[in-house]
Amino acid sequence: MSGAPRGPEASAPVASAVLAIVLAAMVVWPGSDFALDDAWIHLDYAKSLRSGDGWSYNPGDHEAGCSSPLWVLLLAVWPTAADPVRWVLALGVLLHAVTAWCGAGLALAIGRRRASVEAPIPLGSIGWLAGALVATSPLLLHGVGSGMEVPLAAALVLAGAWAIVEGHAVAAAALGALGVAARPELGAWSVALLAALWLLRSRTEPAQRRAALLAAAGALGAAGVWALWLLATVGAALPNAFYIKGRGGGPAGLAYVTEQVAPWQPWLIGLGGVVLVGAAVRRHLREGDGAAAAIAIASLVTVVVVASTRPLHDGVQFFEARYFAPLLVPWPVLVALGLGALSRRVAVVALVPVAVFTGLQARDTAARVRAAAEDTRALHRQPAAWIADELPSDAVVAVEGAGATRFFAPRTMTIVDLVGLNDHVGARLHRDREAKICHWIARAPTHAVVPAGWAAMLDTVFEVTVLAAFDDPAYTQVEPVAPMRVVAVGLGAVRPGRSCR
Repeated sequence: MSGAPRGPEASAPVASAVLAIVLAAMVVWPGSDFALDDAWIHLDYAKSLRSGDGWSYNPGDHEAGCSSPLWVLLLAVWPTAADPVRWVLALGVLLHAVTAWCGAGLALAIGRRRASVEAPIPLGSIGWLAGALVATSPLLLHGVGSGMEVPLAAALVLAGAWAIVEGHAVAAAALGALGVAARPELGAWSVALLAALWLLRSRTEPAQRRAALLAAAGALGAAGVWALWLLATVGAALPNAFYIKGRGGGPAGLAYVTEQVAPWQPWLIGLGGVVLVGAAVRRHLREGDGAAAAIAIASLVTVVVVASTRPLHDGVQFFEARYFAPLLVPWPVLVALGLGALSRRVAVVALVPVAVFTGLQARDTAARVRAAAEDTRALHRQPAAWIADELPSDAVVAVEGAGATRFFAPRTMTIVDLVGLNDHVGARLHRDREAKICHWIARAPTHAVVPAGWAAMLDTVFEVTVLAAFDDPAYTQVEPVAPMRVVAVGLGAVRPGRSCR
């Protein structure tokens, strides 16, 4: 970008990226598995693309089971064949470094707009702090360990905001389009940032508003292309996840953010960060620069919109908290800008609680990532290996965990996703239990690998024979932590009296 850092502060983005690499590598090493089985779902689609089977879950079925097509495309060209876990985690580490680099660059771009000889501000310190706070963000570090698109989406949010602040319209349009392809929520972010800049148009520049307009147009255009492609391939303009996760939210969603997301924002629970954000926004507005305020408004509005419009469940941890990680990533940048808005002594005092909470959460974040990876290994990788070794090559296996099972099963097997995230017919039947059961029967599964509690439900439909069990003594991805068992069963004839028309 033409607005790349200059002078003594130029080293801040690079130093931030190096710090991000070190921290992320420490969290995910040695990388026995991903912190979410959903990472394997994206690898399934990438594997199909590389195999010439198109955008498929099972070979040739052309499904719409991933919410991040850009992440799938990236994985399709990334060298994952030898060791998918370590290579995908390495990609996440690199993207986390890009995110920290963009955080420092964005802070410097905003800070330079009000720096002058008469009113100098510590640009180097601001850039370094912004990058360091992004690099140490617990949710972002967990996102690296998840093997999912979280670091990609976070990097695109900060890069897009940076392009808009600098008035680079073409870059902003491209980044807006890529953002939607990385996470659909980023379309709302682009629109919200455009609205905020227009709300503050007396304190923002025409070039910034033009760049934001093109970013929103790029986002909406990418969403339209995605919708048309889905309509042509699966007969609906929305991905399967919409039919399963597309309703809910409201006050319960906002409560979820308070209970599961906010406590993992050190700048927020260390109240000094809030003081620094408020001081930065106030001073920038007073001096005629509304960029920081617009970014704060857009982030807050998008978090509220997402929390209010999708189901979020009490006790579910990172699996749902990840939706908010890219939307909250601008806030550490705003915290850093507070260094130039307060006296050095007051700013340092305000940063102390933020640093304390960051340090306290660092070890816990690494432990959570490793525990979640062990959950995936015990309840998904081990059953997947059993399927590949023990079942006939033409088996039709119904599953609840649809990631590793598809990736490791022979391509001659058919995997039936009982949830429906990788079955567009099942997804649209999500709220019609009897019709969905009939759809399962029509898929003619010969076996199933499901949580133990699901086996009783299957037993009401099929004759069930338990073949193997896989235990996780402490499943950590929901609260309270408790033992979890997955069973592999053989499915016989449909129970008498079960009729489907």
